[in-house]
Amino acid sequence: MKINRIIPAIIAVVAAVSMIVSCKPTEESYRKAYEAARDKKDESNDETIYTQIRKRARPSQIVAEGDTLSYTIESIGFTKDGGATRDNMLRYNVVVGQFKQIFNAKAMRDRIIGNGYNAFIVNTAEPLYYVVAVTCETPAEAIKALDRVRSDKTLIMKEPCPWVLKPSHIR
Repeated sequence: MKINRIIPAIIAVVAAVSMIVSCKPTEESYRKAYEAARDKKDESNDETIYTQIRKRARPSQIVAEGDTLSYTIESIGFTKDGGATRDNMLRYNVVVGQFKQIFNAKAMRDRIIGNGYNAFIVNTAEPLYYVVAVTCETPAEAIKALDRVRSDKTLIMKEPCPWVLKPSHIR
């Protein structure tokens, strides 16, 4: 009789142990789950409001005096204490810095004003804060200003700067 009780108990223990061991996640299953989550994240990033705002920026080109000027048409706003107004902002603006934090943009603006630029700050809806070093009325002036900024060793810029911004509210 004791054997009849022991055998089912042993079978139950062996079955429980085998179930526990077989349910253990493997490195392969972790990797598959991670890759699926990463792929889903990449897909969902395209749906953010920031991506939609960036897609509204339109790259364009114009030829002036034999040179091609590439610029981006984008909707901008005027940052409080940024120095930009509708009156002092012209058609083509050389952007030398773009920041997510306003204090970083103000620090760069103040630094380059000390180097002789009439710099100001504008912002996008995201918001990104653009530091504009030079504002110009014509594409030819913008090409010369872009060359000047590129050759200025006092300006420390990160990609994609410098580039030319044409505000969408200016025709």
